[in-house]
Amino acid sequence: NSTNKLPGVPARNISGVLLPPIPAGVPTTIIPVVFPVLPGSSANRDIAIEDAHISAVFMLAALIWLLPWLCANNSKLCCRCFRRFMSRRLHAYCWIGFLANLVIISCVIANEPDVSANDIFFGVVRIIEKFTDQLQEVLTQAGLVFGIALAYSFRQKVVTLLGFDSSLVRADLRDILTCFSMRRFSTIEIAILKASGLPAGFGSRSLFLRVVSGMNEPMHSRPRDGCVDSMVVKERMQLNYDPSDSSQTLALYIKQQEIVGQAVKQLAPAVGMVAGGAAGMMTPLGPQGGAAIGAVAGIGTANSLGPEVARLEMSSAMINRLLDEATRSGAAAPSAMRSTAPLVPWAEEYFTKVDLVPQGAIWLRIMDREKT
Repeated sequence: NSTNKLPGVPARNISGVLLPPIPAGVPTTIIPVVFPVLPGSSANRDIAIEDAHISAVFMLAALIWLLPWLCANNSKLCCRCFRRFMSRRLHAYCWIGFLANLVIISCVIANEPDVSANDIFFGVVRIIEKFTDQLQEVLTQAGLVFGIALAYSFRQKVVTLLGFDSSLVRADLRDILTCFSMRRFSTIEIAILKASGLPAGFGSRSLFLRVVSGMNEPMHSRPRDGCVDSMVVKERMQLNYDPSDSSQTLALYIKQQEIVGQAVKQLAPAVGMVAGGAAGMMTPLGPQGGAAIGAVAGIGTANSLGPEVARLEMSSAMINRLLDEATRSGAAAPSAMRSTAPLVPWAEEYFTKVDLVPQGAIWLRIMDREKT
């Protein structure tokens, strides 16, 4: 505080802040007031010029490093003798370029009053941090898309690994584009005469035939008892088939009938889940991870029941070829055209012999019911 006669202070303007006048003889009290001190336009211009100098010197350093590559890939920049000279002394040029860049950058930073090596270092760190954050987001999204595409590409392998021999989703893009219309399908008849040369077991066994094709439900023949290395089928099956769909296949599986019923197969995934969850409690996977692995193992076990003896997989081209052969050969006499009788007699000359995997052969005939 001041009670003496004090000279007056006129009004002042400091950095845009107007301070009122103080009359003479008025007691005053010093009060600290915080106000921003903004740099002038000349200071901003000087900082911008210094940043431009730093950017230019770093571009010059990059050009020095890229000079051998530019000379090697562009014959117009330098002559052949200089390129030969650079290629023979590239190791020495790397050290010389490193020292030259270090000296140039150090001199420029030392001559700039508002720029320091510490500021440049942390500025580069911030740029790298932003780049890595954006890169992480991009890689995460790209990894998700790649994982979905990979799962879609190997969907058949995953289904086969789980033991399924038929499609889990009975629809594809062609069905969606045609609004699930059935007009593109025709009715074909698959007549199976017999199978011979099959892998032999320890004794006689019960064998049956499983037919899987496209979006059709899997079909089974009647089990034949007392089979060793052959079986007589003499059965017909009718399926929906699109001759213009190159992705549709036909698979025939000869399997051995098990004493385990369908109810046990349905309980296998649940039993595997419970057992896997209990075992996972004693492992780092935990009960959730153990239950998931147990469920997958149970599904594979349930679908693997009924050992496969032999199989036949045919592409759409092979199916169309057999359809054309059956159309050219024609059907049997009109007296045989009954709903419960085949279109041809049960004789080998009317059927096509096709090899099985791993061994054996099957006699079959594929006919188009609408054309034959």
